[in-house]
Amino acid sequence: MKANIPNSSTVVVTGASTGIGHTTCMALTTLGFTVYAGVRKQSDFDKWAKIKGVRPLMLDVCDDAQITAAAARVADECDGAIDGLVNNAGIAVAAPLGCIPIDAFEQQMDVNVTGLLKVTQAFLPLMKEGARLVNMSSMAGKVSFPGLGAYHASKHAVEAISDTLRIELKHSGIHVSIIQPGRIATPIWTSSKNMADNLLGRIPRAKFAPYKTLMDSVSRSVRGAENTGASTVICAKAIHHALTARRPRTRYAVGRDAKLLMFCRRFLLSDKMWDKLVLNDLKS
Repeated sequence: MKANIPNSSTVVVTGASTGIGHTTCMALTTLGFTVYAGVRKQSDFDKWAKIKGVRPLMLDVCDDAQITAAAARVADECDGAIDGLVNNAGIAVAAPLGCIPIDAFEQQMDVNVTGLLKVTQAFLPLMKEGARLVNMSSMAGKVSFPGLGAYHASKHAVEAISDTLRIELKHSGIHVSIIQPGRIATPIWTSSKNMADNLLGRIPRAKFAPYKTLMDSVSRSVRGAENTGASTVICAKAIHHALTARRPRTRYAVGRDAKLLMFCRRFLLSDKMWDKLVLNDLKS
């Protein structure tokens, strides 16, 4: 398919330190893009500064001052115009909704939802007509599993925000696409487990007791996902297509599990059938 946006374009990518964001920045740079890689840590900033074609940005999506400064810097260096924004930054908080500390739920939403919107609002004035806005959702935005309710809520919100933006930005010619990965081999699984271990330790034992067996099953089901999930490369390819295709898709299901589970949930399985399938899987 003939590209509408050339590979010489300028794109901002959040959450570029590891995983999908890191792979995407490397892939786009190799293809000739100028990439602004948003990171939170100085050490990651310094690493990206050594890569030709990458311009690191200190960009914590929960830090209003950093967002404003990042947008101002990009505007100054790019004559006020960019070709794409990839909202990739995100975390996964694991805990039962019945007893998750509210501050942890708020953190999940602050990073994955409010942070995404703040960055979008900051960079929208810089986006050219025909530019691309690519939001990282997940199959978790369409199917839900126990123990990850806060994460699912955040990704369902990303789906809604993206659908709304797609219509609201129609007049400007900005295309909005959603990436919906399944289980991908990224450090988010390990960081989520470490976060969950600390978080669950904060929940009073009596409150957590009814969920312990369930959470043990959830932990076993995701164990090793960082090594057994699909490659981040397939996500980078989907993002590249969304950034360059003449007719980008509104949604990109990435990975066999994402395609299968979302298809079954939408067309084949009732709510009760889905619940039974998930519970049986956790018991196996």
